Amino acid sequence: MFIGEEKPRILLVEDGAVAAELIRRTLADVGEVSVVTNAEDGVEQLLDGEWNLVLVDVELPGMNGLEFLELAKSRYPQLMAIVVSAKENFDYAVTAIRAGAVDYISKPFDPEEFRAKVRKAISTDRFNRTLRRPHETVLAIGSHPDDVEIGCGGVLLRHSGVGHDVHLLTLTNGEAGGQPGIRVEESQRAAEVMAAELHLLDLDDTAISETAATVKAIAEVVQRVRPTTIYTHSSRDVHQDHRAAHNASLVAARRVARIYAYQTPSSTVEFRPSRFISIDDVLERKLEAIAAFESQTTIRSYLAPDLLNATARYWGRFATSLYAEPLEVIREGDIVPSAGVQDDGTVVHGGATSLHASW
Repeated sequence: MFIGEEKPRILLVEDGAVAAELIRRTLADVGEVSVVTNAEDGVEQLLDGEWNLVLVDVELPGMNGLEFLELAKSRYPQLMAIVVSAKENFDYAVTAIRAGAVDYISKPFDPEEFRAKVRKAISTDRFNRTLRRPHETVLAIGSHPDDVEIGCGGVLLRHSGVGHDVHLLTLTNGEAGGQPGIRVEESQRAAEVMAAELHLLDLDDTAISETAATVKAIAEVVQRVRPTTIYTHSSRDVHQDHRAAHNASLVAARRVARIYAYQTPSSTVEFRPSRFISIDDVLERKLEAIAAFESQTTIRSYLAPDLLNATARYWGRFATSLYAEPLEVIREGDIVPSAGVQDDGTVVHGGATSLHASW
């Protein structure tokens, strides 16, 4: 039996609408079935939640089901998966098992037999654990109050929404753009909206350096927080503070497995994102967090809600959503449960594997 009172969670990767609905109905009394129509979305869902079983079709647009399975197993060796395919072929079945599936079911299937195999997979002693991604601690670094909220506020809200620890590090009080006391209070209100812990430094606004002192200041926060993922400025930015923060962050976080760079209003046309994270469900809360910066929203045109919406809508073209935030991948190592922690507090991942699909 499944441990706990909640129904088992089953992820179905199936691009056929009719087949997906049939499987969902067949398993209605077995578990809660969530459907995605391509392997890339399947990988994102694995990263974004806890699952007891994955069902995957072989013939999928883009990455096929067997490639998805190999990729998923490289990240989650304990993954319980069943391949479901219309190809009733012995070689396919053997390939699926070698890729890490525990069973292979041909379409069309007998509903009772299908349910029995799924129940067996869920209750197998060796896999009697929920598929869990390692707990994440996220640190987002910004030069000024509101940088992080603009650039990756939606991504951070998604992190906090699934229970990750979210920390914001603001390097200056923003004195060049307003009254420091007011801007600090606004930052604190925004952090509350985002369910994040705020860390404030007092570096010189418009004069952040890339010196050892700046690196040390950021590294001290990294040591306290011990992040598994960091978001920071892009180097492709016309603001000198943003470029300095980017470079200093990379040195201070040189042992953190995953680092991404976000876009700001001063990013250049050379900004080249390769991750596009859906923020459909959290866009309104992102706008609420940005609205906390009242001293700036009335004087900064780039904080206008319609422009923020339009920007997110544009990037949504590159994601399977209406609204998205873009990220440059700086480093993307695997996060594994056996990760160690260095004396300086940074997380090290032995044998980390860089994956092409992630947040």
